[in-house]
Amino acid sequence: MISLKNKLGNIRPGFLPKFKGFFEQVTQFGGGAEGDKYIKAKSFSSAYELYTYAFFIGLYKEARYDLTDEDKLEDFWEMKNWQPSSLTNSLLTCAIAVSDFDMNAIEVNDEDFVSKQVKLVKREIESYANGGLELIKSEIDQDPELLEDDMYFIKKLSG
Repeated sequence: MISLKNKLGNIRPGFLPKFKGFFEQVTQFGGGAEGDKYIKAKSFSSAYELYTYAFFIGLYKEARYDLTDEDKLEDFWEMKNWQPSSLTNSLLTCAIAVSDFDMNAIEVNDEDFVSKQVKLVKREIESYANGGLELIKSEIDQDPELLEDDMYFIKKLSG
């Protein structure tokens, strides 16, 4: 049996296509050197950094985006590659806590059951991250000059 940690690490959470332009605007979307973010005036080095940030904003503000099975999501790198791993583990822990994940039952159930539990966690991650993206993007759409403030994303965490 593939370990739960491996299954969670293989999650490729998605975001709604309407946010792709926003990702490209504020991240080194699709890779690039860390230093390039400064040259290109990007707020985040990679897409997963913005995604993680949006998840925690969505969770803190209780902003969920109710996704359906019909929603076609854009995805990117598996979570096992996200850094720092301690922050990714915190995100996973929070997603497990707010989901209907049954930690006791996975010990005695089969692969299909474990996969369904992992999908529950993935859906929570996607719901809160897309909710956070909606909040952030809406605020920036109303006041585009917010992106000129180097401290905008840091301030957003405290407010």
